Amino acid sequence: MELSDLNRIDIEQLPHSLQMLIECLGIENAYNLTCAFGGRPKYIPKHRERTALAEILPAPALDALIKRFAGMALEIPKVDHFLRQLRNQQIQQESADGLSRSMLANKYGLSLRQIGNIRRQEACPR
Repeated sequence: MELSDLNRIDIEQLPHSLQMLIECLGIENAYNLTCAFGGRPKYIPKHRERTALAEILPAPALDALIKRFAGMALEIPKVDHFLRQLRNQQIQQESADGLSRSMLANKYGLSLRQIGNIRRQEACPR
């Protein structure tokens, strides 16, 4: 995935915890955080010198994270939320281009039912 793909993400369809991180850090920094620590709790210290987060986040983003969540252990969402949404957009596009459910299921390693559900999501946006 390219960082430019993050522009296609519909933030409102992401889990609330991830929306809060994006609001605090920006989408690119939130993505980098989920890549590094997704699915695990991460303690947010009160001082930036006491964390390895400085290796992942630029100083302004880290300061914003500390200001909002200092002293808390955050359950960092998995990066799958970003990847799944982009995959589903790709499936919808390829379906619109004429690929069959069977071809899409084989290409993405999903069941026919899952492909059908993804195709219906486009017809019924939230």
